[in-house]
Amino acid sequence: MVTFSKFFEEHIKTKSCADISLHRGSCLENCVKILPLILASNLKYFAPICLLPLLTKATKLDKEKLRFALEYYVESSFLGSMLGYTISCLVCLFKNLRGQFGPYTFVFIPTLIAGSLVHFTGAQHATEVFETCVFQSNIEMFLITRRFVLSRLIADSKLLQTYLFMLCSALILQGKYLYNLKGFWPLTPNPKLNEIENQEHNKCQLHSNESCQKYLLHGMRKYLIVGLALDIVKALLSKVDEAKTQNKLWGKIYNFRIRSTALLTTYIGIYRFAHCFLNRYSPNGNILNHFMAAFLAGCCYGFYPQSNLFSYALIQTLRTIWSIIKIENYNTNNKYLRLLFRLPYGRIMYPLALAYIVHLSCFKPDYCSKLTVTFINAVTNNRQTYVHKEFKALKQIFKNDVM
Repeated sequence: MVTFSKFFEEHIKTKSCADISLHRGSCLENCVKILPLILASNLKYFAPICLLPLLTKATKLDKEKLRFALEYYVESSFLGSMLGYTISCLVCLFKNLRGQFGPYTFVFIPTLIAGSLVHFTGAQHATEVFETCVFQSNIEMFLITRRFVLSRLIADSKLLQTYLFMLCSALILQGKYLYNLKGFWPLTPNPKLNEIENQEHNKCQLHSNESCQKYLLHGMRKYLIVGLALDIVKALLSKVDEAKTQNKLWGKIYNFRIRSTALLTTYIGIYRFAHCFLNRYSPNGNILNHFMAAFLAGCCYGFYPQSNLFSYALIQTLRTIWSIIKIENYNTNNKYLRLLFRLPYGRIMYPLALAYIVHLSCFKPDYCSKLTVTFINAVTNNRQTYVHKEFKALKQIFKNDVM
């Protein structure tokens, strides 16, 4: 901590914004010119996030769903642009008001203020994607740091991660199955069955017009296409290692992996097979059958572990549990419980969580996941990358001076 304070005092505190690659030229020029660049960066980042989920609904897509997706995309991009622009302007403002940078006025306080102002003015469905990205980043940061016994236990054990993902899968899909809860999840649950109807026919009724084999293959084919599309988009958006190839196209092809394809195909395959099997040979427990099928399907994570999916599953599980509690206690007369249900916990915690990851991305980038770096770069038009390179060079100078 002493070393960091000394480094900040000697190499950051009295520098100008341009000296540490926050922007080029004066602060006023930056505030005028940066907005269209930030907007373009956000439009590029949120395109796959907001529009690719439409692939899972391709057969049921209509004008209303398409309009909602486009509105979601535009609102998310606009919200991200306003966030990045406000942070950039506040950093310059604090620097000019104080005449120097401070450890917390550098990015933490500007981000906290910007996150609070912008987030509370955004639409609910648009702000959720930001909350998800930020909370995911905090979870991944918690696992990367390995400061606590729990973080080390989870981060070092793929078996434990798989078991937790299986639980998350079961709870999320069960919430959608029983309560028709909203929120994106890679898998769409099977239709809810009528208990009485299923007791009359000792056979699988998930698909009355086709056999179990066809139903299984149809689902796997659908999600294979979705996963392939995701992998192609990931490859196109990936960075090319110029040391390995000078041709960007070949670099994109080299970065292509079929991880999402394999994960989604395996996920839907196990889920539908297990649900059909249990529903056929144990027809009296539809709810339990679905829970067990969703639980068993989650074991696909063990074959294709992805930290982004794991952190997202934890967040969606917490949202699912909280939504179920609210539904089950909808008519409660307890005024304290009703007050708790009305509090916007996500919007309250979001500014602090955002400020924390932006602060660490500047001063302790080794604690940041790829998701964190990608998100911050998208919102701020790659400012994190430029600042990180400048800090790395300054730290090397600082080490040489100390030695």
